[in-house]
Amino acid sequence: MPVVDLDHSQRQVQLSVDEALTACGEFSRGQQLQLLLVGASWCLAALHTLVATVTSCFDPLRRPGEVVCVKPDDAACTAALAQGNVCSLPREAWQWRETGGSLVSEFDLICSRRWLLYFQTSAYFVSLLAGCVAWQVSAERYGRRRLLYTGAGLCGVASLMASTAPSLWTYLAFRCASGAASGGMALAAFVLATDLAGPGWRGFVGLLINHFFSVGACAATLLAWWVPSWRWLTFLCGLLSLAYLATWSLVTESPQWLLLHGRKGEATAALAAIAFANGTRPPEHPLADPTAVLGNTQRSLRDVLGSSRLRHRLVLLGGAWFAAAAAYYGLLLMADGISGGGASSDDSVYVTLLSAFAYEVPGIAAAGLAVERAGRKATTLAALLQAGVCLVVSALARGTAQRALVVAARFGLAAAFASLYLHTAELFPLMVREHGLAAANVFARLGAGVSPLFAFLQYQLRSGFVPLLVLGCLCLAAAFLAVLLPETLGEKASETIQELNVMLSMRRRRSWRVALASMLRPSTSQPSLQARSSSLQQQQQPEEMYVAAALPQRTE
Repeated sequence: MPVVDLDHSQRQVQLSVDEALTACGEFSRGQQLQLLLVGASWCLAALHTLVATVTSCFDPLRRPGEVVCVKPDDAACTAALAQGNVCSLPREAWQWRETGGSLVSEFDLICSRRWLLYFQTSAYFVSLLAGCVAWQVSAERYGRRRLLYTGAGLCGVASLMASTAPSLWTYLAFRCASGAASGGMALAAFVLATDLAGPGWRGFVGLLINHFFSVGACAATLLAWWVPSWRWLTFLCGLLSLAYLATWSLVTESPQWLLLHGRKGEATAALAAIAFANGTRPPEHPLADPTAVLGNTQRSLRDVLGSSRLRHRLVLLGGAWFAAAAAYYGLLLMADGISGGGASSDDSVYVTLLSAFAYEVPGIAAAGLAVERAGRKATTLAALLQAGVCLVVSALARGTAQRALVVAARFGLAAAFASLYLHTAELFPLMVREHGLAAANVFARLGAGVSPLFAFLQYQLRSGFVPLLVLGCLCLAAAFLAVLLPETLGEKASETIQELNVMLSMRRRRSWRVALASMLRPSTSQPSLQARSSSLQQQQQPEEMYVAAALPQRTE
């Protein structure tokens, strides 16, 4: 009588999360609603980041009439203002024509206090870095959805308090609190969007969510253009963040995170909710327990830094993220000097910013087409090369040509960001993916933190030649780092660090074996396609057995 292996039959009918998502529908109405809801948080992050930044990039001394004399008959004051030498006058001799429109006029951030304008921008980006670190510490413990909405709530409250700040330092304190709260929102939204998408659509979703930041950037520019007061802008951003909390019940927690934390029932319920929204039936078979993953202890950032392979990847990615962020935000803060030189109007600066943000949308779309055909590495390389070349040439150009080259550079930077997000997520194993994304974003926040230095350099030199040239060289250096990264297109994603090490070791061993065999094979005898296929299958079978044997097995 034949013996039936009941354990083996039960293992065959258990599904992984990816298999269950494929059965529910890989990217239908449920996942599309999830992408729309969590993508809205990217719009909010763009609003909080760029509204104050856009209003801070104007130099009021470029515009006649912004500063007037206290006494209209003061000849010395009138002559100094006509020559643009307001800094040579005592403070009691002049006044703002209108106060409260921007931080500059509200807190006198000109002349000897000009550095405070760039300092508050750098402080905000450093607070974003702190938010990324907090996400790194808390993501695995508290979940993605809870951190997303906690960040939105704190960001809203801090923005409301910042809108009523009586002094610059009070405003800066609440502004940094808002940045720390929103620092992990983008990471949480990215993971929530990609975890619910099927494996065939995950890369597309990871690229599509980048469009929401560009949409939020365009909205921030329009709001700064139409709303006359920075206090009303900050207050409006806070209200929008608090209103976002109403979508809590519509966002589904990551089934992968729930399963990895022993909440199998909630993971099954989350998949059933996605199936119901997609109009399909939930999978009939239960989810498989990730025993190999749960029994693995290498799940922290220390383990990522302790792995030579992952540490090498993180350093290369960090350099690319740093350069891309420094160039992106540096160009934003330099917009006033680039838009028209001399006495440029506010409208010309807003038009320059709006066109640059609008061109980011096709840049991300182009990256979405390229990553699936040319690969992640080639897309990042081409985007950074385009941005670097455009910035180097724009340092030599003037007028309309310079503005067109800067917009083209923003196109490349948007494509580079989209490709880097996807490439970074795929270069790290599943168990430490959040740590890899957060660590890479730390480098990006560092790059954003130094970006005000380029705007300050432009202000001091009264020319954009040096900062544009430096930013272009940074992008070209980042393109060189991208060449050294491995390609992930078509590669099987590993779940643990140990599995990644085994896979890379076997691939290296197989490459040496294939190279040696090709050297020793006689050139006259060409094996048939069927023989080569069968030989490859025979090589893969023992290799898969070796990988399975090399991985740690959890004992009951």
